[in-house]
Amino acid sequence: MEKNYDVLVKDQLYFGGAKDAEAAFTQESVDIVIDVRVHGLSSQEQETVPYAYKHIPIADEDIEVAPSIQKVAKEIALAYEAGKKVYVHCGSGGGRAGVAATAVLMELGMTNSLEEAEATVKEARPQVAIRPKMEEALQKLYK
Repeated sequence: MEKNYDVLVKDQLYFGGAKDAEAAFTQESVDIVIDVRVHGLSSQEQETVPYAYKHIPIADEDIEVAPSIQKVAKEIALAYEAGKKVYVHCGSGGGRAGVAATAVLMELGMTNSLEEAEATVKEARPQVAIRPKMEEALQKLYK
């Protein structure tokens, strides 16, 4: 089976696109899938997925961006610290999932700077592109 998602922290944190959530769940024995898209699965869709699903959107509205990033990063960090395997996704795995991955590295103290966190994320998943509004929020939270 093809792997279109990436490893953030070996054997524990994974990130990518929505279409790869089930593959990550199956191949990595993921405990929880966190969807950071603005619009997650419908309640009907949530009932049909074979994994534990949480929708914690990273917002688009300027005043909500930073708090929403921090909320998802703390949620992922808590799951990580509890020894759970987590898959984080947005639509394609190149936007919000990359932002969440960057923020969680900072929350967990796994990198020494925001620049290092972003470089680590982009090394793991080169297609990650952090939009200016999200970058601004990361700077506000972690500088």
